[in-house]
Amino acid sequence: MTQHDFSDELPDLLTDSELNELQDFLDSDTVPESAMILDTLDGFLTALVIGPVSVPIKLWMPLVWDLPDGRETPAFESVEQAKRMTKLVLKMKESITTLLSSSPDVYCPLYMVVDHESDEMYNNLVKLWATGFVVGIYCNKNNWQPLLDKKEVFEELLMPIFLLSPFSTDAPSLPTKTSNVIRRLIPEYVKEIRNFWLPQRQRELARKKGVVIADEAEQTGRNEPCPCGSGKKFKKCCGR
Repeated sequence: MTQHDFSDELPDLLTDSELNELQDFLDSDTVPESAMILDTLDGFLTALVIGPVSVPIKLWMPLVWDLPDGRETPAFESVEQAKRMTKLVLKMKESITTLLSSSPDVYCPLYMVVDHESDEMYNNLVKLWATGFVVGIYCNKNNWQPLLDKKEVFEELLMPIFLLSPFSTDAPSLPTKTSNVIRRLIPEYVKEIRNFWLPQRQRELARKKGVVIADEAEQTGRNEPCPCGSGKKFKKCCGR
């Protein structure tokens, strides 16, 4: 399916054969008609990966199988198939994480590395990717709000993606040249959005490991809960 198999360079990434397997499943009658297709899933997982906080699997996985509300589930043939498809979705998410953290210059959305039969198909795949990305934002909207509220940053990094999605119904149609520029710049938008949230992500990871960030410690009262998450008062934990 892809023109270049990055798994040769980064062995933890999803292989072409695994991508094809997942795509065949998402295109099959086994899943609800409302299930994401591969490019929508790619955009969705990308938003989850680069967003402000980790989103529990139980909150986002149902949307993969049923985009409107996550109520329907695939008619899996067996427990093994359910585990296999879930594993492939998680591996796809981890692949995006690995690319953006280890080889950001290599990262690009799937629609950039597949063969397209026509410009119309290419445009549809871009729209599907953007749809998934915006859904990924809205399933965790409260945590994305600081970026959504920063007008200049929103207009520079997120508005272009919104304009490529079907959620921009009130906006005028983009000129073809503008659309083409935005599509080519998607990898840069993704990396800049990731950089925007990276400090917050690093704080989250540190807290999970029980490490207290210096400025958090300075802002924490002696009798307040320790920011490491231990449940103890700060003075009896990391504030000793």
